[in-house]
Amino acid sequence: MTAKFPILFLAALCMLVAGQGPDFRKATWGMTPDQVRTTEPAPPAEVTESEGEVVLRYETADSRLLYIFVDNKLVRAKDISKATHEDPNGFIADFAALEPELLEKYGKPTTDRAIWENDLFQQERLPYLEQDRAHASDILPSDRFTGLSVSLGYLKMYTERTTARTSITHALTGADNHILHQVEYRAL
Repeated sequence: MTAKFPILFLAALCMLVAGQGPDFRKATWGMTPDQVRTTEPAPPAEVTESEGEVVLRYETADSRLLYIFVDNKLVRAKDISKATHEDPNGFIADFAALEPELLEKYGKPTTDRAIWENDLFQQERLPYLEQDRAHASDILPSDRFTGLSVSLGYLKMYTERTTARTSITHALTGADNHILHQVEYRAL
């Protein structure tokens, strides 16, 4: 029997007794870095420590996973997409495709926003965009230049959901022709 087994067993037993499932992948809030390591199939690609915060980074085929610890306890996690697209509107499609999965798992969003910082590449002017295109769910992959607007930082899209233990933020942001698509999980 390896040393990992008792730790995993105890973590699973604690979750069962508490009547809860994992908060992010197989981990629960409050776990230590060593406990989280036992929930992942491979060692972390990188471990960083700065100003009392420890970050374990894992790489999968599709995403970068970050586990963030404060005072040796898991308090936040991120799932950052590694997808690349020639047409930046592909990221809009990725965002739209993930929303039904999040809806099924965590329920209806409490917040659904599209924030237009600049309407330079839109045929509609900013007052219209802010009024009638203010929800991330209103932005479609077929909308011209929305992916470009995100890549330049002109448009930010996000939804937020809350469970009994976790705040989940799904975001599509960008700057300098680079787009970041991520889901962030925070302990409540």
